[in-house]
Amino acid sequence: MTSAGATPSGRGAQRFVICGDNLLTLRMVQALRRQGSLTAEIVVVVADRTGRYVDQIEAAPGVRVVEGGRSDDDRTFLAAGVRGATAVALVDREDVTNIHRALRVQEIDPDVRLVVRLFNTRLGRRIEQILPTATVLSVSETAAPSFVAQAIGRNTRQHVRVPDRTFVVAGRREVRDEAVVCGLAANSQLGARGGPRLLPDPAGEDTADYVLAVAENRARATDQLSRPRTERLRNAVGRVVLRLRGTFTRRLARATLALVGLFILGTAAFATAGGYSVGDAIYLAVLDSAGAAQPDTGASTAVQVIQGFVTVVGIAIIPLVTAVVVESAVSGRVVGVAPRRMPRRDHVVVVGLGNVGIRIVTTLRERGVPVVAVERSEDAVGASAAARAGVPVVLGDATRERVLREAGAEECRALVTVTSDDATNLQAALVGRSVQRSVRVVLRLRDDDLAARVERSMDAISRSVSYVAAPVFAAALRDGQVLATIPVGRRILLMAEVTVGRASFMAGLTIGALVETGAVRIVGVYRGAGPEAVLELPPRPRRHLKVGDRLLVVATRGGLGTVLERCASRSVREGTGNGVVGPPAVLPRDRVEGMLAP
Repeated sequence: MTSAGATPSGRGAQRFVICGDNLLTLRMVQALRRQGSLTAEIVVVVADRTGRYVDQIEAAPGVRVVEGGRSDDDRTFLAAGVRGATAVALVDREDVTNIHRALRVQEIDPDVRLVVRLFNTRLGRRIEQILPTATVLSVSETAAPSFVAQAIGRNTRQHVRVPDRTFVVAGRREVRDEAVVCGLAANSQLGARGGPRLLPDPAGEDTADYVLAVAENRARATDQLSRPRTERLRNAVGRVVLRLRGTFTRRLARATLALVGLFILGTAAFATAGGYSVGDAIYLAVLDSAGAAQPDTGASTAVQVIQGFVTVVGIAIIPLVTAVVVESAVSGRVVGVAPRRMPRRDHVVVVGLGNVGIRIVTTLRERGVPVVAVERSEDAVGASAAARAGVPVVLGDATRERVLREAGAEECRALVTVTSDDATNLQAALVGRSVQRSVRVVLRLRDDDLAARVERSMDAISRSVSYVAAPVFAAALRDGQVLATIPVGRRILLMAEVTVGRASFMAGLTIGALVETGAVRIVGVYRGAGPEAVLELPPRPRRHLKVGDRLLVVATRGGLGTVLERCASRSVREGTGNGVVGPPAVLPRDRVEGMLAP
């Protein structure tokens, strides 16, 4: 079922199909328009029209909505125009659903370009081997660097791997001058007056304090989450240990030791002063400490004193143990490390260990930043993984002040709330501010209006995972492989690989024709195909481009859209529908502004 009045576009026009009805889908539609696909047809396949974002998706210009029900059969994909589409994106929240849909689409059109959303990076690499036209992307992996940069209050060092080379993104003082490829930003640090100046003019590149450079050590550590397969027994044992370590808090341990000490003291006293055997002494100590003592007027004075002392102290300690057990059940419990090893100053507290949270925790740990995680459920996807990695995890409700204090929120450098619920994130942030008024707060918020108001009223930083990830997915749909997202202050640069297409407008022109101060830099060009391709680094500005050249581009969102538009094959640009290649369509200014409006 399609929206009324919508008809498929001509064969020569671009057509992008997106399967999903979540916020990422809406952001991708907006990103495609911002990146220059102003006249391309966008088809969105949704389960039904009751989805939260369906009305907003359908209201976007040039979008056709296909209602596919829950089955996703071939008829739905055929109605959406998968056969002959420019590209198809599968962006459901479930990995298995996206893989299933990708296989269906590949059977319908083996040559269509696929963009598949997956959290499991190891599985993603295998899917790319099975489906050669597929690009697998992770929303959480894409968004994590932006949250990390905001949390630690400065732009972070990161590595970008490309064939035959590894680049490093870092401060200028952290790399050798001869290793610098290009300046990314001047005045780049968070909070700098006037904000960062992105991609300064090459002539004034020395002013850049945040740069892209060639890494001296090309062998970098791989993703910490891509671990060898562990045995089921090891996971089971680890879970048992996790539960036990979570149960014995510091207060419970002290109360338990007091009770054990009383039992040992009573046993020794009965055995020595009372003349009882060891077995009888243990028996009497257990009963008396539990409050089950029986009066014995015929016993010696020493035994009566010992019995009275053990009984009174036992009656006092047992309720204390009970209270501590109850308190442990409702307040934060630390797992992963011994409580005494938890960082207490200048660390980052991350609330929520879902897909995004565990990526942030892992990235912080790789950067050498102390981190403590807070998670409501020990069964969450990242709780056991974080604990096994030695990251302290406080199990409890982050909206309770006691739990955040257990995580050391009084002295932390930042509080990052990234659960899947906006209300929980906001409430945890407010509680964190009540614990420490000056703490840096970074929230994950989906609602744009709420995010803007929270930033103004709380002096906090809000981030939307889908907002950060959508340009990457949209660029992949347009045949641009985004290699990295580079946070700079509160803005983002994209590093991508773009191929000069057949009969594109850039074929025969110089590299300098693409460079735009503040928007686009070309940092390298691969010439040739396959393993024999040669990387020209840096490229000569007056070198003429040829069809098939692969450009390494660093650009803003809009700048990348310009590069993709100019390098696209004219046969798949704004086609005329009759097989004749025509010039790019020129739209009225008011229509263009309407398309770019959020």
